[in-house]
Amino acid sequence: MDILADQLTQARARGAVFSVLRRISPWGLRFSGQRPLTAHVLTEGDGWLEQPGQDPVWLRARDLVLMTAGPPYALVSAPGAATVPIADARQQGSGPEPGAGDGATILCGAYVLDGSVATSLLRALPRAVIVPADGQDPAFAAAVALLCSQISRDAPGQQTVLDRLLDLILVFGLRAWWARNETEAPGWYRALGQPGLRRVLEQVHAAPQQDWTVPGLAGLAGMSRASFAARFRQVTGQSPGSYVTGVRMQRAEDALTRTNATLAEIAATVGYRNEYAFATAFRRQHGQAPGRWRAAQHQPGP
Repeated sequence: MDILADQLTQARARGAVFSVLRRISPWGLRFSGQRPLTAHVLTEGDGWLEQPGQDPVWLRARDLVLMTAGPPYALVSAPGAATVPIADARQQGSGPEPGAGDGATILCGAYVLDGSVATSLLRALPRAVIVPADGQDPAFAAAVALLCSQISRDAPGQQTVLDRLLDLILVFGLRAWWARNETEAPGWYRALGQPGLRRVLEQVHAAPQQDWTVPGLAGLAGMSRASFAARFRQVTGQSPGSYVTGVRMQRAEDALTRTNATLAEIAATVGYRNEYAFATAFRRQHGQAPGRWRAAQHQPGP
């Protein structure tokens, strides 16, 4: 079981490229900052990231910028350059072809994520994640290079190609960022670097419905019960039991939101002996019964 892939799947993380714009200097693009997670790559040329109250950050060609939701921000050719809203820039269309002048090509994409797993993933990221293209992960650099090579192509299925490459960039980007900033990585990601704890997480995510006990998990990790419990909490920030419950609740949320399964069926799928035990655990985690929570998720938005 690939834990990062499982978390992204549970979050329903899907990317879509929404603009590829060529701009001649001076240029500036302004973003509302309201999307949960936005990606930017200057596929050609360089620029700057401007955020309110912070010093501008220089961006080189093929650096990846991931922006979580927050105040408006801008990508500019130079600090202080005039900006236009990205919606207006898209209506204006792209500028001259590369080589026509001093400028840059800016790819913008957005990811759709939902559920508590998405909330947890986004909470583990700062407002701006900048992953240099010339970092230590050659796979990340190769993925960005492939994305850049596909930008100007006009072939059947091209939007799908770009969108799937954007998905790939997210995986490589998160791995590269958390490798460089280990203290900011989620506890479960830090645990993947320790073989014993990794075995435990892989088994729990693969089969959360099993009757997991601390002694059983400690045996998987090859540790004594006391040593395992202490080490697990130190690395992940949770007790083993709390982590197992969290994974079960993630799967339950997914089933409640995306299937018509009964509470009894969901209870069996996520490891509870009956719907009443499941409802009690769910209410403890979410503050309301699973049936009421499901109804709220299915209500139309404002």
